[in-house]
Amino acid sequence: MAAEDISRCAIEISHKSKHPEGSMAEKKIPSNYFDMTLDECRLVFDTIDNLIIIDNQGIIKYFSPGMFSMVEAYNKRALPDVVAGKHISEVHPASKIGNAVRGGRFDETCFYFASDVTNIAKIKNLYKDGTLVGAIDYDIFTDGQELKDFLDKIAAYSEKGFLNLQDTFQSMYETSKKQHAIKYCVTDIIGKSQAMISLRMQIGKISESNSTVLLTGKTGVGKEVVAHSIHNLSLRCKYPMVEINCAAIPESLVESELFGYEEGSFTGAKRGGRTGKFEMADKSTIFLDEIDQLPYHIQPKLLRVLQEREITRIGGETKPVDIRVIAATNKDLWNMVREGRFREDLYYRLNVVEVHIPPLTERKDDIPLLVNFQLKKLSREMTKEVRSVSKEVMELLMGYDWPGNVRELNNVLEHAMNICQGDTLKLEHFDSFVSRVLEKRVPVDFSAESPLERVRANAEAAAIRRALELTQNNRSMAARLLKISRTALYDKMQKYNISSK
Repeated sequence: MAAEDISRCAIEISHKSKHPEGSMAEKKIPSNYFDMTLDECRLVFDTIDNLIIIDNQGIIKYFSPGMFSMVEAYNKRALPDVVAGKHISEVHPASKIGNAVRGGRFDETCFYFASDVTNIAKIKNLYKDGTLVGAIDYDIFTDGQELKDFLDKIAAYSEKGFLNLQDTFQSMYETSKKQHAIKYCVTDIIGKSQAMISLRMQIGKISESNSTVLLTGKTGVGKEVVAHSIHNLSLRCKYPMVEINCAAIPESLVESELFGYEEGSFTGAKRGGRTGKFEMADKSTIFLDEIDQLPYHIQPKLLRVLQEREITRIGGETKPVDIRVIAATNKDLWNMVREGRFREDLYYRLNVVEVHIPPLTERKDDIPLLVNFQLKKLSREMTKEVRSVSKEVMELLMGYDWPGNVRELNNVLEHAMNICQGDTLKLEHFDSFVSRVLEKRVPVDFSAESPLERVRANAEAAAIRRALELTQNNRSMAARLLKISRTALYDKMQKYNISSK
């Protein structure tokens, strides 16, 4: 295909669009426009390793073969025969291409993380006769040579205006030299379970709006990770998200921390006053963790922020703020409302979009993926080469109920990593963890003739039952956990009438 033919069939990316705000024109574009164009250009596009094209509804029209190895790390269902026609948030939630079809001109270099690699993506609107029809995302890893090879590959077409890549990639290359620190993103949400696939899809969709979000879930499930993921996929990601833990601020300081104060507004006020967290989050996102700990007398002030999008410093005037609020709790807020400890009107304002993060007990099939992800992360941080866990350790981790969820799992693995000197974590590296999980409080029956002996026997029987539960009734492994011989275990099981069936 000649370069001029490709230029004609390729989607026009114009810096001189008749619609600078990206609004849809009245003229209709044929419904099969993308399909006709892609059929003609597919051979060229297939030579580009990392390319995505979506329509103006976020539906995938082209997903290059090279992208599958990247997204399969967190989306096992991203197969070539099922990707076409899917929404981008379902297949590749880490990509920021969806931002380009939300209205307004979009021509940016973005960063995101997938498969342990920092990726640089050039994302642009696509126009046909001045009408916004979709967006294109072309990704390059941080390896400068890969970028150069890619530029060489399309140089001939660039001369003909094909995708107008030459100019846009130059700025991308300069940006790639700068470090871009992101605390968490959607690819840090690990799991192949349906619950986690749905969670990533939900994050991709709600990142498109400015609605207030309430994150719910038990301690340690990853609410902070989800909050960062929503922010970093949104158009507000240009500005850092402001975080505040409502439980960590003394009650007397909450108002000044959140809303700030003017100079001279009270005794001890700093010269020049102080900017509050809500002002700091202007044009960005504020994350209010443990919102259930917000003092009752401060709740009306937060309600006003959510209703009016304005704040008032202590001793100052009212100021407008452009913010998105994400709140998180591990408590039942509605129950707190019924008990009179949380305002009902504030509850409704916060709970516009609820995102529930499931506990680890409801997605145990994700534990092997979480373990592998954390081992890689810790190996980098600790300059170690721990690549795996033994079969016995994995069975132990799968059998535990993880009341502390992902945070507890990560802490247990980090403790074991500090002890391990080889490349595999084994049972001996988890001694303190095993001792803790085998402990079980046993009620003391003081009416018995010998309460101390009864307590000892009950505790021993409970430890045996717990070891069998953790090992799925594998008596050999249970004996190893209890650090007794198999013969001794069998004798004690008979003594306490414990069955392993």
